[in-house]
Amino acid sequence: MSTADIGYATRRLLKGAGASLAGKTRGPDHDPTGQRRTPHRDSWDVDDPKAKPWSRIGDGSVAQGLIYCEALLQAAEELYVKHFETFTRQRIREAKQAYAAISVELQRYIDGEPAPVGRPATLRRELGKVEGFLKAAAVRLQRTDIDVLKATIRGINFATGQLFPAQETIAERAGCHPNSVKAGLRRLKEHGFITWVRRTIKTGAEGMFAPQREQTSNAYYFEHRTSMPARIFQRYWQILVTKLRRLGKIPPGNQPPPPPPTAQDPDLIRILADLEAGCAVVESAST
Repeated sequence: MSTADIGYATRRLLKGAGASLAGKTRGPDHDPTGQRRTPHRDSWDVDDPKAKPWSRIGDGSVAQGLIYCEALLQAAEELYVKHFETFTRQRIREAKQAYAAISVELQRYIDGEPAPVGRPATLRRELGKVEGFLKAAAVRLQRTDIDVLKATIRGINFATGQLFPAQETIAERAGCHPNSVKAGLRRLKEHGFITWVRRTIKTGAEGMFAPQREQTSNAYYFEHRTSMPARIFQRYWQILVTKLRRLGKIPPGNQPPPPPPTAQDPDLIRILADLEAGCAVVESAST
């Protein structure tokens, strides 16, 4: 038995002894079939304000809410197409082969083989470029991710922004496996399309030596301006503004400048009139 196993067994023994001395009875453990979800770290009670990160979508109307969703989906679709064209299977395969070849050559020089002047530095730069390409390819959007995004934002309350579908519900709507939903949400979050906070609920085992909380559905929300990379956000905002203008609405930050204020002071009106008259005299004299 390892040291970690001994420590775990000791903690369980002490916790059980303390519960026994306090007169607590042992309740049911987490369901091994997975029906009860073990809480994750950084989870908040459903009634905690931190578990309610939502905000109104647009002006809260259905018309604007649908436009915001359409703009988000269109931006995601365009990014998916760009990723599909950029990160082809052939390019990824070639990048992996190049990464392996560069790593082998660099390792030879690290092990002591004489190297041409500047060659190790060049290899490190090339290795960094290839590694960056492979990292970007690893989080490229998939076709399933678009379906996951559509299924996630379906049923959102535009007036409040409340959105907390279970991952099983998202999987059913998107027609994919729950594991595909988890992977898709991670990639969508990586590109700033959606984010979430974990939430927990009480198990109803108060006073018992048993788990007191279990995981419930996440609270999904949007913070595009801070989460999206600059280019993705610019494209999303461009799509959104275009659609809102067709509706006759312009989002905050894109309002036209207000008209210049008109003079209300009688003395100021008289001064402006004298100034205009003087300008007219100068123009007539010059002609």
